Amino acid sequence: MAHALGEVPLGYDPDDLLGWKFPPDYVVTPELSAALISALDREARLHMDGCTVTGFEGSRHLELSLDLMHYVISLRDPASIPALVQLICSGGSVQQALLAFGPAIIPAVVEWAQSPDAAWDDIIASLRALAAAEARWGKTMPAEARANIKEVARLHLGPPQERVVNPLEREFVLEQAITLASMLRDPDLLASLENIAENGHEALDGTKRPELEAELREYARQGSARSLWATRRQ
Repeated sequence: MAHALGEVPLGYDPDDLLGWKFPPDYVVTPELSAALISALDREARLHMDGCTVTGFEGSRHLELSLDLMHYVISLRDPASIPALVQLICSGGSVQQALLAFGPAIIPAVVEWAQSPDAAWDDIIASLRALAAAEARWGKTMPAEARANIKEVARLHLGPPQERVVNPLEREFVLEQAITLASMLRDPDLLASLENIAENGHEALDGTKRPELEAELREYARQGSARSLWATRRQ
């Protein structure tokens, strides 16, 4: 696969929103596009768990997964959304690529954020992407999309997911869920924020840093009053 990729020209343009792109005179056939998307999907499923490589051969395939991601970003093909979502934890490049597709990304990101197979960094990155979608498109999104985003926020304001066991990772997930909920300004979500501000949250059970609970409660209090999209918790 790595040898085959070497035969496909790819460049990086710092002035382009997404950076990675094929040369203007290079024709990407439907067959090549489908093959790149399929390969990324396969590598991510086999060797990635959040942004942690998995399996005995995983570390050998990490670089291939990231290389494939750059090629798939360059396709600008909506068919790549489900594959790219699996690498959403890798950072800003893939999130920008997804946002460039518009609200069409919402179902796939929502599904990933709710998946029992999602690692904590998958969840955080998905919540960030949904917050960015809300900031960018807000009430112009279809009602169903916004309802689904609300359900993601509600889920992660509730009891921690079984796969997220580390208290610090639970804190990160809760913080992102508070941010997203504060942006939606939904009465049910705001009531949840007020409850966290008043009573704390079980995500912080077992933490060795008791000051975290006070910080998160204050962050939830702020979120019940205003959007926290541009706010970083101190």
